Amino acid sequence: MKLEKYFILLLIAFFWSCALDDQEAQDCAGIEGGETICGCMDSTASNYDSLATFDDGSCEILINGIPVKWIKTYEISDNSDNESWSVSKVSDGGFVISGASNYNGLILKIDSTGEKEWHKVYENSTSLYKVIETSDGGFIATGYYECDTLPGCYPDIYLLKTDFFGNIEWERWDGTTENNDWSRDVIETQNGNYVITGTWNDDGWNSKAMLRKYNSNGGLLWGETFSSSTANEGNSLMETSDGNYVLVGYSGEQHGAYKHFMVKATSDGGQLWKKKTQSVGDALLYSVCENQDGGYVAAGFCNSWRSNFLVERNISGGSLSWENCHIDTISHYGFYDITPSVDGGYLLVDDMSYLTKIDISGAIIFSVKLSQVNQSVLEMDNGDIVVGGFGFREGNVGGPISLLRLDPSGIQHEIEN
Repeated sequence: MKLEKYFILLLIAFFWSCALDDQEAQDCAGIEGGETICGCMDSTASNYDSLATFDDGSCEILINGIPVKWIKTYEISDNSDNESWSVSKVSDGGFVISGASNYNGLILKIDSTGEKEWHKVYENSTSLYKVIETSDGGFIATGYYECDTLPGCYPDIYLLKTDFFGNIEWERWDGTTENNDWSRDVIETQNGNYVITGTWNDDGWNSKAMLRKYNSNGGLLWGETFSSSTANEGNSLMETSDGNYVLVGYSGEQHGAYKHFMVKATSDGGQLWKKKTQSVGDALLYSVCENQDGGYVAAGFCNSWRSNFLVERNISGGSLSWENCHIDTISHYGFYDITPSVDGGYLLVDDMSYLTKIDISGAIIFSVKLSQVNQSVLEMDNGDIVVGGFGFREGNVGGPISLLRLDPSGIQHEIEN
């Protein structure tokens, strides 16, 4: 019996060795007998190999000396009239971008590696300034529509609800009859409604910052306006941890004398407090988030478009905790976005594509120049930073639709070196 088992094992070993002899060696892509040339196939990388037929993940991409994982640019049309204004996270690990193509609203869905999955153009809108994923797995976007065929036609607020693939579920236009109205930001509330902020009844000299709330089907629940001067605008909005709303923008004259403006309102739109404060030169706020103590940190410009600006207000009455007008030898035209970081500080991106990190008191930890991205900054669960969108806010001029992802530990290493 033992001899039989020994003989069987010898036969198995013999046939196994023969099978190994018949196998050809694998190439670098794991193909038997293949002649694959492995290397970096990303033409934007510093170690790009034009002969490579298989990307082996070795690409090294540097932007102004800063290592990035990837930077992608998305072509929608063959002209230069493409815009990208915001980037938001999606629950599948990807991203959604809003903007415009050839003067029509645009949404792009991007996967976690930066590859475009789909895009949709919405002919009933002119530009979409903000898009976010909704609790039902679709998207809500807002911006404006301006007809160009009829006399006396003025911009109106545009609000769009889609499914996960960008197909329209409903769309709504809203505004005054004879003046300009547009929306800059949209949030989904804890109870599934939508709130927008922007500008209401702008005649070129007079305007009001607004909040408007809609139900899940696009029906208007209420609308409120806020002003402290002749001209007032809302640029960014958040729902606070206490269930209220904070909007930021400016209050001053339509063509100057801007003061940074912050308003806190109840869930029904009633004003709790509003603050209009002078800084160094004209100042305006583009983005707001909540701090770890429940107060509010907002970012924008000061020094009349020449410097980046930060301000923090407390939760109770909105009194000023601190403000920093970062006057530098280089002109920076304002922080366009701010988001809390997991370590208690904040990440920001400005008009000149500088990615900046600050601590909780507003002191700068690092500030590095990137390119082609300046509208939105996100922090991922693994600590990676994603920056996207490209444009100049006040001039309403877009650029290449771009998205960039990097590991911030590479920034720290470059600074230390």
